[in-house]
Amino acid sequence: MHPPPLPDLTRTLASAVMALAVVLLSAGPAAAHAVLLRTEPSPQSTVQAAPADVRLHFSESVEAAFGAVRIFDVDGKRVDHGERTSAGGGRIVVVPARLGEGTYTVTWRVVSTDGHLIRGAFQFYVGAPSTISPVPIEADAGAGTAVGWGFGVVRFAWYSALLAVIGLVVVRRYVWVPAAHAAGLADSDATARVTRRFTRVLPWAWGALLAAWLGRLVFQTASISGLSLRESARPDILGDVLATSFGESWLAGLGFTLLAGLAVAGLTRRGSLFGVRSETWLSVLAGAAAGLALAVANMGHARTEANPTLGVPSVAVHLLAVAVWVGGLAALVVLAAAAWSAVPRPDRNALAGRLVARFSRLALGAVAVLVVTGTVNSILDLATVTDLWRTTYGRVLSAKILLLAVALLFGAWHLRVTPRRLAAADPAGAASRAFRRSSVLELVVLASVVGFASALVALVPGRSLAELARGPVNETKDAGDYTVQLFIDPSSPGPNEIHVTFVDSNGLGAGDVAALSAILTVDGPGGGSTPLPMRLLSPGHFVANRELAAAAYRLEVTGTGPAPPLAAAFSFKLRDPGGDAAPYRLSP
Repeated sequence: MHPPPLPDLTRTLASAVMALAVVLLSAGPAAAHAVLLRTEPSPQSTVQAAPADVRLHFSESVEAAFGAVRIFDVDGKRVDHGERTSAGGGRIVVVPARLGEGTYTVTWRVVSTDGHLIRGAFQFYVGAPSTISPVPIEADAGAGTAVGWGFGVVRFAWYSALLAVIGLVVVRRYVWVPAAHAAGLADSDATARVTRRFTRVLPWAWGALLAAWLGRLVFQTASISGLSLRESARPDILGDVLATSFGESWLAGLGFTLLAGLAVAGLTRRGSLFGVRSETWLSVLAGAAAGLALAVANMGHARTEANPTLGVPSVAVHLLAVAVWVGGLAALVVLAAAAWSAVPRPDRNALAGRLVARFSRLALGAVAVLVVTGTVNSILDLATVTDLWRTTYGRVLSAKILLLAVALLFGAWHLRVTPRRLAAADPAGAASRAFRRSSVLELVVLASVVGFASALVALVPGRSLAELARGPVNETKDAGDYTVQLFIDPSSPGPNEIHVTFVDSNGLGAGDVAALSAILTVDGPGGGSTPLPMRLLSPGHFVANRELAAAAYRLEVTGTGPAPPLAAAFSFKLRDPGGDAAPYRLSP
């Protein structure tokens, strides 16, 4: 009696795919990885002499080739002129401007080197604020919800297809074929079934890989431009993106994807393609996969790290190791399920034992590489160990590590226990069925690991937050439909200007906030709370002058005018310049 079909297997795999999709899609448009550290002039500050330019300082290199930094006067007319330039290795954007006295609004939209859009707006004053309210500047709405969800689908499809291509080839060549030969099943109906499924599924997996790669360009363009998908597919718009560092890496990845397609054709064709042996096509596919992994790594965090020559290859090798383990396990389940009913019952356990032994050795090597490269990547992405539980990036990384540990327990079970059970007398085939079930469970856990790893792409690494913490206090909180911004200049012990600005949905000062009450509290022993008199400087913008010592503070503000009143609370610390590094401030 053959083992019945596994509807539970299908349902479990479908659930795993849905769970992974939810993780990827919930990330939405990727959060900014570069962070605006400070500006010259500072937000909501008053300068006596008109500057010749406005400068924006970022934590990482940014590109304005597909973005804009614009300066508007109180009447809403643009006053920036000339070409934008960069300095500091691309971390500083310099915008020339012709300025007189009055209020100025700066809107900015740039792309970080890892391909993510960052945008915002602020005001500053020359001489004194204008006597009239500035003309509202239309806010940059950014990418829509459909673009965010669509980009999540594309990312999910691409990762799944890459794992499928690599896993199918690795398992058939290095697991199934040797195991079938050793079991005397090389010319069996089971091997014929595996070959037929392999030659059908592999080209489809590569086609999905190519389609998803093309989709990445369109959705990336829509994400960083704010245009619709239709407009983003225009050649001139795509050309702007291809001129960025993301575009250069994308073009390289396209070349490697096409090369992989040639290798797939050579591996699935009945006769030889161009007279080239299958072993040669395997080498071509391995090289294409390595190049594609490097191209993807060069689009993300690793490119902007302090040591990209270490970070980029480490991320690429990490991705390939995941493909061998996760993609290989999925391929093993899929290919073996296709052939299982064609294997005589007395031979099933013996074949399963050989499959487990060979795949376990491959998986063990992949896990070793995974651990080493994962450690390197974590060191490069995190500022301190405490980031693992103090930042969103670190918490997602910790969840990934915990799930990886669970998957390793399944792997240890398959390596230590499963072979002994398969070798024992088992006429009913219970051991082989148990292996199939445990393999599916391991695959579900590994799918979740990949999901969390993919979600990390959409989060700001701890090192970027740490660099932001070393700059001036510049934090925001949500209050109803408004945003409340706290900016302290110069954010060091001594005299400071404390700016609180209520920003409306257009990114400008909220003129309907007529008054502000503020309470400043010094945390720690001997601390206390005192009212902080705030004066109105411009619509929605209040300022106070206060001598601040090196200490931890809490500022509670309540703006009146809108109903109900708008309340927000900020926590920050000031340290002596000669002391230790500035304490870590978490983003809201």
